[in-house]
Amino acid sequence: MLHRKTLGRIPAKPHTAFYGADGKLLMEHCSTREGFDGPFSILYYKVPPTDETGVEHFEIPGFAPYQVGGRQLLHRRHIKSQSLPPRGDFLSGRSTLLVNDDLDIGIVKPVEKALNFFSNADGDELYFVKHGAGYVESLYGILPFKRYDYLLIPKSTPYRLHFDVEFSATNPPVLLVFEGRPKIGIPSEYRNVTGQLTMYAPYSDRDFRSPEALLTYDPGFHGGPPFPLVVKHSGALTKHIFNHFPYQLEGWDGSVYPVAFNILDYQPKTGLVHLPPTIHTTFAGKSFVICSFVPRLVDYHPQAIPCPYGHANVEMDEVLYYVEGNFTSRKGIDSESISLHPQGVPHGPHPGTYAKSIGSKRTDELAVMCDTYQPLKLTQNALDLEQGDYHTTWVELEDSPAK
Repeated sequence: MLHRKTLGRIPAKPHTAFYGADGKLLMEHCSTREGFDGPFSILYYKVPPTDETGVEHFEIPGFAPYQVGGRQLLHRRHIKSQSLPPRGDFLSGRSTLLVNDDLDIGIVKPVEKALNFFSNADGDELYFVKHGAGYVESLYGILPFKRYDYLLIPKSTPYRLHFDVEFSATNPPVLLVFEGRPKIGIPSEYRNVTGQLTMYAPYSDRDFRSPEALLTYDPGFHGGPPFPLVVKHSGALTKHIFNHFPYQLEGWDGSVYPVAFNILDYQPKTGLVHLPPTIHTTFAGKSFVICSFVPRLVDYHPQAIPCPYGHANVEMDEVLYYVEGNFTSRKGIDSESISLHPQGVPHGPHPGTYAKSIGSKRTDELAVMCDTYQPLKLTQNALDLEQGDYHTTWVELEDSPAK
């Protein structure tokens, strides 16, 4: 997704005979994007990735398949994801909350150790680690992660997430998950003509971390055959069975691989007066962007109003996931709350917050936002967590104290 990286041993020239330490010919495998025109990586397998012995139907209710709620009125919504019960592992515990043709947004709060490897053939996946730390175990190797990391997993990458904490229903890891179809990546405006991140981008190449070591089969940890891989394609799951551990590589190189980026490494911009959310863009997909709101200095005009102005973004839905801190423009919002403000409905700060922000020097809010051109629908999972009267919380009652 960024620069070319090499891990392990590779031959001097692609598409040439290459042998492992045991003298056996290795299987070269090309993982390409946009046919053969886009980014790619070349991997050298010890066991061919085609060595599967069976395929089974598989389901994770609430993730694949999920149920979209019935007729949904057009109004502002608040999904209290903090009330979602922890369950399953990084995959079996996923709950999809918001969906459209290009994007699914969900939450996972695992309480079990990772079982199956997973490969999403529908699109790239982007996790935000609200709580927890551990490592990604993928075809490309071991990638440690920590609290507040984004984890970008390329389409069709077999992987699992492992956590460093003892699992507890009262203190589980908490992750926000985006599935972007067909991809999620770095916005083009942050790259120069060679593909390098520019000096005015809100992050640098140094901020992105990549796999540190190749995956090695350990019978004590990975167990014996069969080795299952769950694959998602066209919204449905299948389980693929292998008799040999399929993720051991001699090496790989290329620009397609998982990366980690910590939200606190995002470099926010501040202006004379309040700047639109576009300046917080971190990742982009086909018809959506994902933005990072981090602690920062605010606008420095003497009469600036740092609180976001009311607006009607008439062509985009806005989703905000509240992580922690003081949420300047909202009342009644807690950590892990998810708000959806749909296109066609004006929205803005809650009563009192607009005037209260005048004179502020900085904001300490931490949040992840997603703006999408395609309207989002709530799944039944989300409807079960919704605060029903949220859309009326902008109304000031007659006996409200004067501001």
